[in-house]
Amino acid sequence: MNKYRQMRVIVTEALDTFRVVSVTGPRQAGKTTLVREVAAARGMSYVSLEDASLRAMAAADADAWLAALGERAAIDEIQHVPDLFRAIKRRVDASDCPGQYLITGSALWLSMPAIGETLAGRVVLLNLWPFSCAEREMREPFDPELLCGPDWSPDTIRSRVQNPAGAGGMRDWLADSILRGGYPEPSAIEKPSMRKLWFESYVSTYLQRDVLDITRIEHPDAYRRLIRLVASRTGQLLNGAALARDLGLPQPTAKRYLDWLSWTYQRFQVEPYSVNAGKRLVKTPKTYWSDTGMVAALLGWSSWGEVADAGMDGALLETWVANELRKSLDANGYAPLAFWRTHGGGEVDFLLEHKGGLTAIEVKLGMRLDARDLKGIHECRDALGKRFRRGIVLYGGSDLLPLDRDLYAVPLAILRGGHSRQ
Repeated sequence: MNKYRQMRVIVTEALDTFRVVSVTGPRQAGKTTLVREVAAARGMSYVSLEDASLRAMAAADADAWLAALGERAAIDEIQHVPDLFRAIKRRVDASDCPGQYLITGSALWLSMPAIGETLAGRVVLLNLWPFSCAEREMREPFDPELLCGPDWSPDTIRSRVQNPAGAGGMRDWLADSILRGGYPEPSAIEKPSMRKLWFESYVSTYLQRDVLDITRIEHPDAYRRLIRLVASRTGQLLNGAALARDLGLPQPTAKRYLDWLSWTYQRFQVEPYSVNAGKRLVKTPKTYWSDTGMVAALLGWSSWGEVADAGMDGALLETWVANELRKSLDANGYAPLAFWRTHGGGEVDFLLEHKGGLTAIEVKLGMRLDARDLKGIHECRDALGKRFRRGIVLYGGSDLLPLDRDLYAVPLAILRGGHSRQ
């Protein structure tokens, strides 16, 4: 287990405060390892419902099975036995003692009909995503306050940017980080063909255990095509009608399948900024795949040159940044990511809202910037007025550069985190 996972501290603190703590996230993100270690440190019993015989016993009499575990227990992959949610509700309603249950699941059970309502108000929800770049490299975590906090300190940012060494420098490090992704096992595999094999096996396992075991997928082959199709559209506005047509599915069916991709943490949406900023804004969300390594493997890309040849280098970089920002924002309790886009073509990749101000973030792969790279942020600054705190262009260079009033170029390496903890 990577001992520098930010979520470990958060889970421990949550168990000191709440009766039930839920850790959900995609399969193979490291939930089992994290929960087993936390449970052992706190003296909690641990069981995994991946075991078919345990599932059968728990389903036969959820109350009796739960009582046999003792007063404090960690239950892995709990979504396989829905009756346990009601049994846990009955037990925690009888005692307000914190830290009674630590539960995990690969599906977002709160979104499942009739299950989410059972523990509503009794459980705190935490999401564990694949490794951030800082976690994978065992570095101090990236602090989003550096970019979007009210105080701006160029010297502090320069001290936190750990530019990669070596002949390829930033370019090679960034390509490698994006193509590896954050899933613990494949990110440690050097050979791209073996990473691809791991992800192909992952999709088969995911379909069988996280989808077909829980819900009814009438067209599993179409669902497989959906996975690749949505992965190929990462970083784009989501057009559900066009997606349904491409799959040859009724639109309600395609939407339900999309929901399952979200509920099982394979993708997420970034919503458009919704407060009226004086212009007619786009209302359609953008879709992002939850791991760039998986996108590369599923679409057959083993090198950055192949990504660029497919015209996906910008979208894949934006997806990587979206994931890195989202993990840091989640870990620090910030507002969700948003983006800004007008029907007239003005666009900013991301908006971060924090302590009463909005920070606009543009993502650029190049090592140099020109006036065209700043056009969207200038429009956003004019539209937001006093709500605009600053604009950041995350780019492939190695220096922090002032560009304009409250507008700076910051190396993408800021997302790498701080100094190594190894």
